[in-house]
Amino acid sequence: MPPMDLATHFRVIAQNWLRILLISVLLAAIVFLVSGIRADTFEATAIVSFTPGEIAPGQSSQDAASFLAQTYSQFVPTSTFLTPTVRRSKLNLSISDAAGRLTAAPKGDLGFVEIKATGPDRHSAEALANAAQAQMLETVKIAGASRVEQLANPLRIRRNSLVQAQNALLPGSAEYVNNQAQIASLDGSIAQALLTPVDHAAPISSAIVGNDPVAPKPARDAILGFLVAVVIVSELTVLAHFTGDRFSGAEDSAEVTAITGLPVLAKIPKGEGSEVIEAFRVLRTNLMVLEGAGKPRTVAIVSANQAAGKTFTAIHLAESASALDEKIVLVDADLRKPTIHERLGVPRAPGLSSVLQGGDLTTALAKVEDNGYLRVLPSGAPVEDASGNLGARSFRHVLDALRAVRLVIVDTPPVNLFADAMAVASQCDATIFVLDVKTSRQRAVRQSLEALDRAGANLIGVVLNRATVQKTASYYES
Repeated sequence: MPPMDLATHFRVIAQNWLRILLISVLLAAIVFLVSGIRADTFEATAIVSFTPGEIAPGQSSQDAASFLAQTYSQFVPTSTFLTPTVRRSKLNLSISDAAGRLTAAPKGDLGFVEIKATGPDRHSAEALANAAQAQMLETVKIAGASRVEQLANPLRIRRNSLVQAQNALLPGSAEYVNNQAQIASLDGSIAQALLTPVDHAAPISSAIVGNDPVAPKPARDAILGFLVAVVIVSELTVLAHFTGDRFSGAEDSAEVTAITGLPVLAKIPKGEGSEVIEAFRVLRTNLMVLEGAGKPRTVAIVSANQAAGKTFTAIHLAESASALDEKIVLVDADLRKPTIHERLGVPRAPGLSSVLQGGDLTTALAKVEDNGYLRVLPSGAPVEDASGNLGARSFRHVLDALRAVRLVIVDTPPVNLFADAMAVASQCDATIFVLDVKTSRQRAVRQSLEALDRAGANLIGVVLNRATVQKTASYYES
């Protein structure tokens, strides 16, 4: 698997942009339809302001108010708040339903809380928002009263105790006078406690409901769905590319080289036009000038699977090479399912199988019509042990007997089906691997390359068959 760097990541997305776009548009259309059939939802908004009763040393009134807004907004989702709110609203709601419809959050940092309530109609939304606002005011009021009671109650208890003791004392005595003075002092403290400043909340505005529902918004939801789908589908495409067994389908040379460890010698487009001819000229040139190949004289054409295009490649490479007025021999070493004799219109026998068994090579070589430099050694009659015949010394002798020929191209059966290809490739000077990125599988390709390497084949490069090649304008186009 090639490393997933950022450039490769975006290249995979670019290669599959049309598929990603179509899927995203389809998902956006589904979101639009689903959103369109949803029931209307209205939203009401009410605002409460907070005034702190006391301000801590070093704290500003704004900070104190903002702290109160934050504190009471967090209290809204609790059942302690929601239960009386639902009762006030007189709506037939469960606590969980109310929790789903009601939200509160500080608005700015000036001590305001914005309460939002939703409902299936304007009345329901308004009733719930007003009830929540009233309950928040009541909550703050109760909290303030509780604060005052916390300060005053201990003083009251102590005063009552002194009053009871006063009844047992002798009027005018020193102890009586002292006790009466303490009662008077506590009366003053209680009065002061009752005047303790407490936090205060006030409604800024009652619930305001818009004329139009806030949901559904099919167009908005579809746009958001499309944007999210583009991101998700793109990433899933990249993930599938790097975890799947297929090639990307875009004939990327860097990717194929990273997977196979071999250079791409040529990209053969689909069809039979001039672009195919030019692609095989590129392959012919690369074969003749490839560094380290030593200008191979015998070349095996192999593939991992059927229908990858190795026979097509072998035939067209032979025809392209013969166009240089060089003697070329095309050998059909697929003794199991030969097709070269049919495609080039020559007899199947005598052929390679008879030569391997001692037949005359010259007699077996067939001429190709209108090509004086190309000879074909067809497969010949079927044999029982194809791989045994091809792996024996006799096949090497056939190749040696053709030493006067500039180039011998040998077609083979699929590597993953039979051992014949490995037997042939190990005896040739070089081996070209043909794959079709749309039908070949990475695992099968790697297994084939490993098997060929173990057999001693000299793998020199890869040919991408049925590739999508950009058309370029003719040099002589006016």
